[in-house]
Amino acid sequence: MKRIYLDYAAATPVDLHVKEAMEPFWSENFANPSSIHQEGREAKKILEDSRRRISSLIGAKPAEIIFTSGATEANNLAIFATSKLFQKGHIITATIEHPSVLEPIGELEKRGFEVTYLEAGPDGIIDLEDVKKALRPNTILVSIGYASSEIGTIQPIHEIGKIFKNHDCLFHTDASQAAGFLNLNVEYLGADFISVNAAKIYGPKGIGFLYKRSNLKIEPVIFGGGQEEGARAGTENIPLIAGFAKALE
Repeated sequence: MKRIYLDYAAATPVDLHVKEAMEPFWSENFANPSSIHQEGREAKKILEDSRRRISSLIGAKPAEIIFTSGATEANNLAIFATSKLFQKGHIITATIEHPSVLEPIGELEKRGFEVTYLEAGPDGIIDLEDVKKALRPNTILVSIGYASSEIGTIQPIHEIGKIFKNHDCLFHTDASQAAGFLNLNVEYLGADFISVNAAKIYGPKGIGFLYKRSNLKIEPVIFGGGQEEGARAGTENIPLIAGFAKALE
């Protein structure tokens, strides 16, 4: 019996062009991009070129791209970094969010943060009026996913982003399922944080990024060597990052 794989919302195969883009960095140019010797500087050049290419595709600045191990880490970084920034306050999310959003927010709720969980309508869409009603003076973060991996619904992120233009809260969207299909331009979305995962767009597993608006100074969740402008410690995975850039392109 021939089997047909239909679960592309969970994982996609790695595209041939992506594999080719990654190949040189497994055993030829394998240096640590934090090293100061020639090989390290060459690896650093690949790292920053990939960052520049990715940022240009979403209308961001290169310094606004933080590489992570995937969208789960990117979501956690956005949520916990916001909690460190404000220390207390109110968070808005939706009951239909991915566990990598709901579980860290649930953890913050245990620590004393207030949380409003919005229900989607019968069509799977979050009502803009519900978002407006939930907003409070002490709201610090709103996290609404761009597209659902379960039912494919697309949330009005552009319109939601407009609601917070004159509010001090931060806006995060998990765009893992939107990349490759929907507009990811950061100005269009109006988000302060955007999470994207390579494994959904014919890229390798184990790599993602968090877009962080440049005027935000966030504390890391992972500490160590100070990589990624101090936002995420750990030696950058050059093969996966190079593949991620090619997959997005």
